[in-house]
Amino acid sequence: MYTDTLMTDMTDAALQRAFRAYYGELGVQVTNWEGLFAEISTSPDCLFVRRDTEGTVTGFLLFAMLEAATAGRGFYTARLGCVEEFWVAPELRGQGHGTALLRLAEKHFAQLGCGYAILTTDTAPGFYERQGYRLQKGISAKNQADVYLKPLT
Repeated sequence: MYTDTLMTDMTDAALQRAFRAYYGELGVQVTNWEGLFAEISTSPDCLFVRRDTEGTVTGFLLFAMLEAATAGRGFYTARLGCVEEFWVAPELRGQGHGTALLRLAEKHFAQLGCGYAILTTDTAPGFYERQGYRLQKGISAKNQADVYLKPLT
């Protein structure tokens, strides 16, 4: 049995341990964990956190809402749900936990008026494609990773 919770800060010790595990898997060296957690906690970002019955964080999805507009006069605008960080404990991968967290976020995005979900990945493109995301050749990201988009309607 697992529970999913919407959170807006990083003060939870179990969530902090999960973030450390996630960055460790990526090989990212963080020199100021408290600063990173404080930055996330004070940003408008939110998290869906999945826990087991013992309270251990088994996965999370960090996201933000984006307002995009065309350059110049801003004739076109769009509200996007942006998946920023996404992790499932290695021993639970392939069991539907990632799909459940992603679906939860997409439902939340749609309820907030987002027409699309957007994300970047360099580690799991096949997973996202199976979830209905499509590679967008005309959109670039600062991290140079491939950008994927999914309509939510």
